Amino acid sequence: MIITVAIALNLVKGLFLDSPPVIAATPAPTAPSLQKNQDAQKDNQGNQDNQDSQDKEDKRDKKDKKDKKDKKDKKDKKDKSSPPQEDEDESNIPYISVSDCHACPTPCPEQDHPHYPSYLKIDHETPLLHSMRPYTRHVLISTGKDDWTSSIDEDKESLAPYLQKAIDEGQERLKAENGGKDLPRIVLTNSSRRSESWEGPGWQVIILPDHIVVNNVTEDQCDDFFEAFLKPAVGTVDEGHHEGHGQQHPQDLSVEKDSDQGVDPQNEGSARMNRSTSTSTSTSGTKTTTTTTTTTTTATITSSSSSSSGSHDFHHSHTDQSREVTAGKTTFIAHRWQPKAAIMICSHRKRDKRCGVTAPILNKEFKRILRSKDIFGDGEGDVEIWLVSHIGGHKFAGNVIVHKSEGMAVWYGRVEPCHAEAIVERTIEKSEVIRELYRGAMVGSFNHSKKKIAW
Repeated sequence: MIITVAIALNLVKGLFLDSPPVIAATPAPTAPSLQKNQDAQKDNQGNQDNQDSQDKEDKRDKKDKKDKKDKKDKKDKKDKSSPPQEDEDESNIPYISVSDCHACPTPCPEQDHPHYPSYLKIDHETPLLHSMRPYTRHVLISTGKDDWTSSIDEDKESLAPYLQKAIDEGQERLKAENGGKDLPRIVLTNSSRRSESWEGPGWQVIILPDHIVVNNVTEDQCDDFFEAFLKPAVGTVDEGHHEGHGQQHPQDLSVEKDSDQGVDPQNEGSARMNRSTSTSTSTSGTKTTTTTTTTTTTATITSSSSSSSGSHDFHHSHTDQSREVTAGKTTFIAHRWQPKAAIMICSHRKRDKRCGVTAPILNKEFKRILRSKDIFGDGEGDVEIWLVSHIGGHKFAGNVIVHKSEGMAVWYGRVEPCHAEAIVERTIEKSEVIRELYRGAMVGSFNHSKKKIAW
């Protein structure tokens, strides 16, 4: 009882004597601190707005990339639907090994020649053979540039989208006429080749393996261009009717490469041209003048200002062979492409950095070797070098196509600078194929009985 009363007294004493809890008053904000808080709120809001704007841009970028990817996938699917052309009988391919030509193995351990930067991720594992899709023609637009927009058929400032559209639609028409059967693929690329000047706003276009050069092709002439040069079979030119000119069958204008009979396409073409009216073109600096003659004219010029390489030792020695070709409402002047070979190096950096980095290194090494042999140029018997847009297989950089005058086009991958000399000496000069670098070839490259050269 006593204990209970004591506890109660202590509780009552606590109620009246214990100090109430002290609650600290929050001071009223001063003007500077209030302004600081408002600024912080504005900054936060601005950051949020920037983030929202960035998110919207990211979404747009993702959508644009997706749309481009969908378009590319659709095009790739269409390309892949092309029928596989007859594969070359491998027994006909004159293979040699890297060890046969004293080129370094890949990757190369030597230090006495240029090397690629170590950060490049080159695929050395995937097999190269059959890593390119079969095709029968290569069309190149001379742009004087070594890089282009990621997809050249989206660059409305160039000829590529209009010519690609004409090729696609022309192929569809031919497919319909052919009972729905798929047609051989035509490769279209831009190139670094600098064309001579002429009167008109158009572009220079080169057609291989027909060895045709056409100047001043405009956007509105692309459908006619297809009908004139890409619809006829490889190795033929479809001459239209002209006043004062007789109509010739396309095959009458062709040159058949026949090694057994020793036919020289250069001389044969020259003989055929001497029997018809031709257009003679001479170049001085960057100015081209055109006159009509009845014989073949030869002009030999050495000029650094007109060189596609900017080099003093780039040859310009031409035996001009030209003819008029009409399709639709357009009359084209077609010239003969005369070098014995062209080395094409993919340099499309905006498409993939690897080719953009490797191409200049390869270009420099190939030029060095060709100059040492005195065959660097665009005249008869010379070798040209073109930097070209996307050809596929960037992971195999450096990517190189070697086209020879007899209609052989070999694709190489994982090309190192140390391989350049072997490619010139064995592939260009002896038509041999380096097995370790070989990706594939244009259809008919090793079938020398096929017609390929237009004249």
